[in-house]
Amino acid sequence: MKLYFIVFIACFTASACSSQRGGDNVYAQQERYVQQACYSHSAIDSYAENFNIFLTERKKELKVLRPELSSENYQQLDTALNHFADYWQTLNDERDLACEEQAACEFMQLKSPQIKIADSEMCDGSKFMYSVSRAKIISFFSDIERLQLQRTDF
Repeated sequence: MKLYFIVFIACFTASACSSQRGGDNVYAQQERYVQQACYSHSAIDSYAENFNIFLTERKKELKVLRPELSSENYQQLDTALNHFADYWQTLNDERDLACEEQAACEFMQLKSPQIKIADSEMCDGSKFMYSVSRAKIISFFSDIERLQLQRTDF
């Protein structure tokens, strides 16, 4: 009787551990899929690089104009540039989260064909949110890209 109990515990433990490893493997596959889908683009780096260049140039312009500006105006412009950077980061975080949700949904459909057949529109919501988040980044960047500090003589 004791022998059966020990064998049962050993088998139970072995099957629990092996099924857990399989789950971890699927999770690792999903994580790799999400990383590849969301973070291996040169376009993402390109936008970030262009924004950083833009922000650096505006800060240099602001430093050049500092002697001509009141302290209050300089602070307002510096704060505006910092808000641009903060908002840019917020938009990127939103895009990354939406991309991760979209990629995870796609991965589930790839791994479970019966889900794909049963609900072909399952990922539409996350796909829409991802598209909106990318459009917001492009729109914001194109809006601020045209901003320039200019002198006005009174």
